[in-house]
Amino acid sequence: MRSEPDRDELHAVLTENAHLKETIAALREELEKLAVQKEEEIQETVRLANDEIGDLKAAISAMRNEMEKAADEKTAHLQNELAAAYDEIAQLKQTVTALRNELERASEGYEKDIQGIEHAKWEEASQLQETIKSLRKELEDLHAIES
Repeated sequence: MRSEPDRDELHAVLTENAHLKETIAALREELEKLAVQKEEEIQETVRLANDEIGDLKAAISAMRNEMEKAADEKTAHLQNELAAAYDEIAQLKQTVTALRNELERASEGYEKDIQGIEHAKWEEASQLQETIKSLRKELEDLHAIES
């Protein structure tokens, strides 16, 4: 009779063994599903990170372009201001030169006028002296005739 408990025991061991194999298979399948799910989550995380990196790179590129554009505009504005300042300086130099030339011409004209006036004064003074001499002589001649 010993064979029957061994048989029941063997059957129990075989049944338990079968259940353990099923459990192992179920756990293995669950583990594989979890591994696949983890891999998918990792891939999704990597994709999201790559998308964010792409967005950040695009934002950085846009900001860099804006900064370069602003710097170019500022440089152009400064160059325009500088050119305008140089133009104004050139115009002021031309104005100063023109005024200086006009002043020199006026000064030369005034000097000629002064010389002309002085010459006319000298001639008038000479004529007046001649007139005085002539009148004095006439007066002396009149006095001489009367005396």
